[in-house]
Amino acid sequence: MRYTAFVFLCLFCLLFSAAPATAEQREFTLFSVDMPAGWDGEERRGFKSENPEEYMLVLGLLDEKQENHVALVSIFVLPNEHGDSSSSLAAKLAEFQADPSTPRQEGPFWSFSGTPRSQTFKAPAVTRVSTTPEKVLIAIVQDPEQRGAESIFSSLRGLTPQARLLLGQKPE
Repeated sequence: MRYTAFVFLCLFCLLFSAAPATAEQREFTLFSVDMPAGWDGEERRGFKSENPEEYMLVLGLLDEKQENHVALVSIFVLPNEHGDSSSSLAAKLAEFQADPSTPRQEGPFWSFSGTPRSQTFKAPAVTRVSTTPEKVLIAIVQDPEQRGAESIFSSLRGLTPQARLLLGQKPE
């Protein structure tokens, strides 16, 4: 009996010690996110045409020299000026990437992979798209070294009813 208890105690300690470091929850205007150590975020409105309805949130991890990104999560919320559906917008956006996959539905998003041509961080990406009649959410996740970008994206929580709807979350 003692041996069994000892084994369970060892397994518990092993699991506890292998747990990843806790992330710090950060709140931005439209979203909250769990950010691991080393990651930072910046948001801007009106980044494209000075329209305050345009929103950009860039979450990034820099290399050891703090010069270049090694991972990025870029989130854009824009007016749905053309009344696009998620699938039609994903198909349009895929045309602007090198070697894109065919967009497919994954939960509340239409997703595809490829390499964005217009970004300063040249790395493969997974692009996720969600639309409502009023807004469009475009999320570009780039993390070639698997440094936590997917878990950051998964931790996104909408802070407004519109943001929650775009993320496929229930309104509060």
